[in-house]
Amino acid sequence: MKKRWIALFLIMLLLLCCGCRKATLEGYKLFRSTPLGFSMEYPNFWNKDTNLKEGIAAFVTPLEGYSDQYAESFSVQRFTPDIEGEDAFNKYVTGYVENLQSTIRNFKLVSESSAKLGEEEAYKIVYESTSEDQKDEVRFMQIFAAHGDHFYVVTYIAEFSSYSYFLTYVEKMISTFAFI
Repeated sequence: MKKRWIALFLIMLLLLCCGCRKATLEGYKLFRSTPLGFSMEYPNFWNKDTNLKEGIAAFVTPLEGYSDQYAESFSVQRFTPDIEGEDAFNKYVTGYVENLQSTIRNFKLVSESSAKLGEEEAYKIVYESTSEDQKDEVRFMQIFAAHGDHFYVVTYIAEFSSYSYFLTYVEKMISTFAFI
């Protein structure tokens, strides 16, 4: 009898552990990377690519039709900052935004706010840019967070006309983000 209970306990433990590795959102897959230090769920119809050397995980939408030439993307980059000190994160974010203003064509800051990434406080900006011929407008959302010795930059890029549609998926992805 005791062996049966032990066997039943081990089977339940095994099922419980296996269940932890599955996505909790229907229609989503679990991405987990110890080298990048995070896990997150992403839509099962999006493509995933990683570049561990560069510290990047990218998730790309399928094209929306034959005429669509731009696939929206969501990426997470982890890196060790080259600046130190108590205010290193704020200095990095301030410098990053200033650099955007001088390098992005027709840069327009739409919003900035505090956010949450995993359990960390974060900073979020939304901005737009147009192509040189003013025909294509792209909207960006970026979230910046510090965790341990690393900084994380989450970036969502979409054509203006598709931004809101895919934002629903992106918000779900962000809500499942966890540092590991």
